[in-house]
Amino acid sequence: MVTSNQIRDAIKKHKLELPRYQKLFNYYIGKHDILNRVLPDPEKPNNQIVTDYAGTIIDTVVGYFASRPISYISKSGNEQYLNDLQEVYYLNDAEDTDAEIVKDFSIFGKCYEYMWVDQAGQIRFTEYSPLEMVVVKDRKDNIQFAFRYWTETVNEKPITKVELYNDVGIYYLVSDDDETFVTDPNEESKPHFFGEVPVSIYKNNDEEIGDFEKQIPMIDQLDKLLSDSSNELESWVNAYLVLAGYKGTQSEDIQKMKQDGVLLLDEVGQAKFLTKDVNVNFQQNFFDTVDNLIHQQTATPKLTSEEFSSNLSGIAIGFKLFGLESKSMIKERKMEKALRKRIRLITTILNLKKNSSYSFSDIRFNFTRNLPQNEAEVTDQITKLVNLVDHETLLSWHPRIQEPSQVIKKLKEEEDSADLDSIGDENE
Repeated sequence: MVTSNQIRDAIKKHKLELPRYQKLFNYYIGKHDILNRVLPDPEKPNNQIVTDYAGTIIDTVVGYFASRPISYISKSGNEQYLNDLQEVYYLNDAEDTDAEIVKDFSIFGKCYEYMWVDQAGQIRFTEYSPLEMVVVKDRKDNIQFAFRYWTETVNEKPITKVELYNDVGIYYLVSDDDETFVTDPNEESKPHFFGEVPVSIYKNNDEEIGDFEKQIPMIDQLDKLLSDSSNELESWVNAYLVLAGYKGTQSEDIQKMKQDGVLLLDEVGQAKFLTKDVNVNFQQNFFDTVDNLIHQQTATPKLTSEEFSSNLSGIAIGFKLFGLESKSMIKERKMEKALRKRIRLITTILNLKKNSSYSFSDIRFNFTRNLPQNEAEVTDQITKLVNLVDHETLLSWHPRIQEPSQVIKKLKEEEDSADLDSIGDENE
């Protein structure tokens, strides 16, 4: 059983990590540090412009990697197993959950998935970010336990509540000092029947670093550059008018100049605005340099650039998306590891409920990227491999086919129906 000290230490460690996770989330939703900037002189312009690089980086990879749902294939052709899995997936809106998982581990470097059996006996799962859940592992990287914690007010006093999951069951604990955690008398612990901790970890990479995390200093620099440029422009609009040789000018004279929009000066007098010289070319070059570095280092293509849209051949697009595809392959391998645990947990409960003998290792995954494809060319390639690769795998390669097993099933039904019709014709 998990001890009170283990929970206390895990919460303390998590609270130390929270500022990092919160900052990553803030940058994704557009709450950058520039919004907190305070200038020494409150009278000067203080524009705060946010560049949405973090959002663009995440949304691009989610759109490319996760906008098309994952398809599942039974190696043994077990259609009943696939149907049972699909029922669970439909109930849990798995396509949307998977997209949210990719978004979260791309932002935070990792995220979690919790699975349980509801009161109706249905298998449910949902996603949590590192802001919401704590997972404790041993030295071999195996999950020991996981929990969520929150604060409630009871009798005008803050109380910390914990919902904890280990390899046996779900437990509820409470603490009034964040030091000692005891069983919550108002909640009943219960077994979960999964045989292991029902929490999966989805990693972005082994270092658990988010897609834009290392580029935050450069994003800050561009925020400052654009904000300061805006400040300079506003300062120019409010620039001081210098009247040389007119010390005797009165306030009434200045108001009349503003009203008439005309200055009448003699040969000695001069009038000009007092402004700061700004090297626009240097600013533009600096912006372009940092902008290119951010796109290169995060493997985020400029999809709206002329260079990208000028050549839409398959090979050209492949080269331009090479960095994004390489990053997606890493995400795919990491995600497969967690998805295998998801299938293993679901299969454990299915076997208990249906008295079946499904094997989670029978399922493999097929990821489909969201990119422009020549469907005629893909179909031609599939046709040429008909006698070399199984039909389910071939159909999974087609961008319009999401459930190959269902297509094969319908084809067989149509063939059987056609055979019956032909038998009837022969009898006539």
